[in-house]
Amino acid sequence: MNTDVKISSSKTAAIKHALLQELSAGSGLAMFNSSALAIMLAYVLRDLISNTIIITWLFVFISLNIVRFFAVYKHKQHPELTETMVDKQLAQFRMGLIASGVLWGIASVLMYPPHALSHQMFFIFMLAGLSAGCVVSYSIDFVSAVTFILLTLLPILVRLFFGEGEVAFAMTVSVLLYIAFMVVSIRHVNRNLLETISTRYDADEREKQIKQLAFYDVLTNLPNRRLMHDRLNHALTLSARTGRGGALLFLDLDNFKMLNDTLGHDMGDLLLKQVASRLEACVRSSDTVARLGGDEFTVMLEDLSQDSAEAIAQADVVTKQIIASLNMPYQLNAQQYHSTASIGIAMFGEDGSSHEELLKNADIAMYKAKNAGRNISRFYNTEAQETANMQLV
Repeated sequence: MNTDVKISSSKTAAIKHALLQELSAGSGLAMFNSSALAIMLAYVLRDLISNTIIITWLFVFISLNIVRFFAVYKHKQHPELTETMVDKQLAQFRMGLIASGVLWGIASVLMYPPHALSHQMFFIFMLAGLSAGCVVSYSIDFVSAVTFILLTLLPILVRLFFGEGEVAFAMTVSVLLYIAFMVVSIRHVNRNLLETISTRYDADEREKQIKQLAFYDVLTNLPNRRLMHDRLNHALTLSARTGRGGALLFLDLDNFKMLNDTLGHDMGDLLLKQVASRLEACVRSSDTVARLGGDEFTVMLEDLSQDSAEAIAQADVVTKQIIASLNMPYQLNAQQYHSTASIGIAMFGEDGSSHEELLKNADIAMYKAKNAGRNISRFYNTEAQETANMQLV
């Protein structure tokens, strides 16, 4: 139940984010076009309407579009947003669009020439074009599109309704039908666009799930054997080209079968999750911790020193940190549990130049650690072990 809610919330956030991106993508051109129409309207009506009214209205309109443009530009600079930020920016976008609709509605009152029929038709034609463009630019957000159209067209509808003559009545009915048609069209386009976004999201999520199952361990979310092999091959190639050292640690928990047999597999799974978390905490983000299966883990250390002895010492330091971390008590539900691990170490190049060879030798080294008493580490190469021992002297 909780998982379903979480998935639903994530999908809602993703759809909102995609919606905001779509609005931002088309808003720049839409604002430019509306500004151009506003300038054209002001020019056509320059001899019929007070210049003070025209200049004031045009100044406010252009200023609003400039503010809206920079707000959208700022949004585009931060494409990865939290759901809260998306909601805030979507609200800001709607407020800007509402303000634009209000200004066009005001124009129906202030800039509608009472005795120039051709200019009236021009004005109504312009409003019709704006509302049609709204369907194209803003239908992705039903609230924005419908609000803009109503704020833009309702004032002229009221003006026509109180006009005299059959033409005014016919125009009133026409505008009313036009508004209804626009709203229905917006609903239809909006539904199709949202379905497209939802389908795309579901497809992306399925692809992520497939990749997760293919390359990551279900229990611990660590890379699995397949992904580890791929990364190990890449690391070996890079090491051979740059001369930087590397090491593969093969880790096996001591007496893990006993835990499963006595406390159950659920407790064993809890232990494996905690082991995975501790291993990741012991290494750098550039290193790779993987679970091969059961209680077997690997840790791949990259970008070690070019000097062989120093690289061995670096690998030994990390290994001892891991052993110390894994020796700390585990809390398995209400029960405290102690566990240890045996670790085998194989160095890049010296102990293998392929992932098969390196894994085999790290595994052999791990059994050396088991035979030497467990809860310790051993290098595959005897000379490497002696070098590591010398660091302790």
